[in-house]
Amino acid sequence: MRVATYTQPVAATRGSVAAVFILVLTILFGTSVLPTIVQHFSPTLVAPLTNVWFLIYLLAFLGLMFQHGINWISWLVRYRILLVILLLGSILSVAWSIDARVSAERTVHLLGSSLIAIYLGFTIPLMTILRVFAAVLAAIVLGSIAAALFLPELGIESYEGSRVWRGLFNSKNDLGFWAAIGVLLYVTLSDSTHSLFLRFSCVLLAGLCLGLLGFSQSATSLLAMLVAGTLSLYLYIASRFQLGFVQMVVLAVLFTGLVGMAIVNIDTFGLIGRTDDLTGRGEVWRQTWQLIMNRPATGYGYGALWFPNDSTLWIQQSLTDFSWVVFHAHNGFLQVASEIGLPLSVIALLMVAQQLIEILYCQYQRQQVGVLFVLAFVVAYLISNFSEARFLVTRELFWIFFLTLPISMLRQINLTSEEISAQDEYSDFPDDSDSELAVAHAADKPWLRPAITATAASLTSSARPAIVTEGGHAISDSEYLDETDWGDGSMNELINTLSLTETDIDLGEFVDTDVSGESTNKDVESSTNDTLDLTNAEDERLYADSRSSDEALFVDFDDIDEPVLAPSVGTDRFNEFDNEDSDPYDKSFDDSGGEWIDISLGDGAK
Repeated sequence: MRVATYTQPVAATRGSVAAVFILVLTILFGTSVLPTIVQHFSPTLVAPLTNVWFLIYLLAFLGLMFQHGINWISWLVRYRILLVILLLGSILSVAWSIDARVSAERTVHLLGSSLIAIYLGFTIPLMTILRVFAAVLAAIVLGSIAAALFLPELGIESYEGSRVWRGLFNSKNDLGFWAAIGVLLYVTLSDSTHSLFLRFSCVLLAGLCLGLLGFSQSATSLLAMLVAGTLSLYLYIASRFQLGFVQMVVLAVLFTGLVGMAIVNIDTFGLIGRTDDLTGRGEVWRQTWQLIMNRPATGYGYGALWFPNDSTLWIQQSLTDFSWVVFHAHNGFLQVASEIGLPLSVIALLMVAQQLIEILYCQYQRQQVGVLFVLAFVVAYLISNFSEARFLVTRELFWIFFLTLPISMLRQINLTSEEISAQDEYSDFPDDSDSELAVAHAADKPWLRPAITATAASLTSSARPAIVTEGGHAISDSEYLDETDWGDGSMNELINTLSLTETDIDLGEFVDTDVSGESTNKDVESSTNDTLDLTNAEDERLYADSRSSDEALFVDFDDIDEPVLAPSVGTDRFNEFDNEDSDPYDKSFDDSGGEWIDISLGDGAK
């Protein structure tokens, strides 16, 4: 299983106006807020409003093709192959569906919804998605409170003989889920801003969402929020205090043990106000499992069994003994298995595991703002599928965000890592502001160049400096040991003269090797320039080939394709001397002595 850390460099760094517009439309339609409002005030417009989805599908497809070409398709095949298999299986289920027309129609919406999710994930950065969603959700939250208080026929519904809030949503469970997500979202955003006003607004909205969650009486959403929030808090504390792996495992085991003991010893269903079968869901699960066993490999066709309307209700009535209309299987896994078979249901579980691995990888390896919310959303979404069927559904924000958020997170992570990698390319070159090995360019003054490369200065006593022949050929380790006599310990002596903690490096006594291979000692002539300042001279002097010449060989770096060390900043300090009438650093090469000597400023020779 791959961890999708691949991205194209053309990925947008911010969402375009069109993409944000599509995101807002998706939120309003995917949460069923806009259709619910239209249904209440003008029911005749609901059917035409459905066609807006086809427009969004088209815009998403065109956006992907124009901005990413076919790269998004190759990305899906490479890193979302399980999703591709799942969608292809849904398409193929039309062939054996109990109602091929219904399955074909709903498969089109499934592909379109998934296409929107991919487009948003590829186009809009994660934090932009969260901020836009937070703004739209704030308006929905305030509208839901207003509807429940001032328009109860819209904002309140009857549930088991009691009045519960549903706000602007289609049902109380939808209100409860998005209210729970709102709490997690606003808590995350409050920690990502330094503005006091924004922090106060986020805290206030989180409190309002918590109140809506209570009034909705959605027990599953409450449980999902508690588990997802606790897990996110645990990972946040672990990363904040940099806990080790063993410490985290111990804490995780203790936490899991406490939760397990609570589930075994406490009447959790009664605690959240539900019966042992979760208000009749047990009977739905039993009959759904019987349907799965009748067709375990293929199922009855995508969308054919559930969410019935007047023309498809006969299917459910002919296959089950429900005494009421059941809109979904009240369990995501059971619903997928009953529609497209158990093999594809296992593929769906593997896809879930893959996304969880990706999120955890990003949290621990490449932490970014918003990653913990992505984890919280996915966990809450999975928990909600225990009693609600929200997996592989059409025109629902649950499924769209389940795909969008991890994709956007991965692309944001990789764009950031690419920037860091680009910076690291240049971090290896020292500068004279923070490195003691920074060197400047001394044009046409080889005597100012260090005797060996800066890389050699950091070598251990067992290492050697780089050697380049006149033709630019680098001598290998074996050739170096064969052709150079360092057996007398002179290499160690040379390296030991280099102090990385001192700016001025005293060359002291330098050991040269003549043509015959015998070592001779030459005292470096003392003067005011006995020492070399590596912060003011470029490391360009290379060692000569001792077999080919008895004179020192200096290599012209302009003829070498890949320089040993890039010039550092601060080169003007040497270039400015070249413009002066008298250069205190000029020297002349003494052929008899084989060394550079100072030039007297008076007579031009020493």
